Amino acid sequence: MENLFEMTAYVLAGVVAGLVNTLAGGGSIFTLSLLFFLGMPAHIANGTNRLGILVQNISGSYTFQKSGLLDIQASMHYVVPSLIGALVGASVATDIEADLLEMVVGGLMIFMLVGVLFEPKQKKNMVGVGRNKNHWLQSLFFLGVGFYGGFVQAGIGILIIVAFSFTSSIGMIRSNAIKMLIIAIYSLPVFCIFIYKGQVAWLAAILLAVGQLIGTWVAGKYVAKRPGVNKLVKWVLVVMILATIFKTFGVFAILPI
Repeated sequence: MENLFEMTAYVLAGVVAGLVNTLAGGGSIFTLSLLFFLGMPAHIANGTNRLGILVQNISGSYTFQKSGLLDIQASMHYVVPSLIGALVGASVATDIEADLLEMVVGGLMIFMLVGVLFEPKQKKNMVGVGRNKNHWLQSLFFLGVGFYGGFVQAGIGILIIVAFSFTSSIGMIRSNAIKMLIIAIYSLPVFCIFIYKGQVAWLAAILLAVGQLIGTWVAGKYVAKRPGVNKLVKWVLVVMILATIFKTFGVFAILPI
């Protein structure tokens, strides 16, 4: 049973993740890092992290759709290959040894650190519908994006930005809307796979999800227009990623602390 400190940490981490996802993307990096840092086994942390992701992206997709910025039917050619890839990725993640998964995630965090420090630039075209450059290339990109999302999820927003950059000229706002739809749709069956494999710590998952909803609301109502917030978010992510890398590869064990 989690103690009061851990329960509070889960809610606060969810709040921060909600803020981060709303303002910049990458909130799942923060929550996954915290779960690792609190000593949760990698495979359990990977599954536990999924409920908040599911809830937040369903909410975000609904908001975009109601605003007229998300055409669900037209987005299916991104969603379908992503869903297929995610199912394969989740199946691999749930069957891999926990120690190996932790090392893989630690290695991926190094790439996420580079991605956060040198974030890909969004297109100046904000709401343009865009053109598809190559349907086969597009399908392959989003199949890979889905595999990564099903496997570990953290930093998926960076990969989706890259995928859109290479395969279409869709503007930033519509890209973000489609990104949320992709993640919302694949997250439900992926989460079910983790549930079936018994790799979800339910109390932690629920507290993270509640925190993420609070963080999303706070970001939208109070924080988004404040100067310097995105820069602060970026450096909070950098600190958490570094902490995860150090813990994963045993750096803390050799420090005199």
